[in-house]
Order: sequence, then C-alpha cells, then structure tokens
Amino acid sequence: MTIVYTIDAFERVDELLVFEIDIPKEKLPEVAKVMVWTDEDYSDFSAGIGGWDLTSQQVRAIEKILDKNFFQEDLDFQISGGEI
Repeated sequence: MTIVYTIDAFERVDELLVFEIDIPKEKLPEVAKVMVWTDEDYSDFSAGIGGWDLTSQQVRAIEKILDKNFFQEDLDFQISGGEI
C-alpha cells in the first residue's frame, strides 16, 4: 500500500481539479503544525484518511515548507491523503 499526500487545487465554479502538489512524507510533521491537527487528525491523515479545506494563510505557509509557489487567489485548495 502506497499513500500519497497532496495539495489539491480546484476551480471555484465547477470544482474541477486544476492541479495537485505532492507533499513528501518527511514534511508531514511541519504541515501538521500549520494545520493545527489533533493527534487523531494527524494519525488519520498519515494513514491516508481524509481531506481538509485550506485557508489562503495555510496554503502560503505550506508553500514555504515545500519551497514551491502555487497559490492562486481564484482557486480553492484542499489537503488530502490516500492510497494509490
């Protein structure tokens, strides 16, 4: 079983997926701090369960952790984990 963790960007009107950004597993502890997850939330996410909506502030903070620029004002963002 392989679990992938991503930031997903969606169009606001039709909710189509525009792009995904992979989150390396070793970055999860830093991302968890930005998300202010409970231990249970972190455990669920690490196991590939669940997804959360992101605020623009969370997206900007995760950009810094990943050293990538992807925020766009006209998109909605979520963080998710799941099996491939």
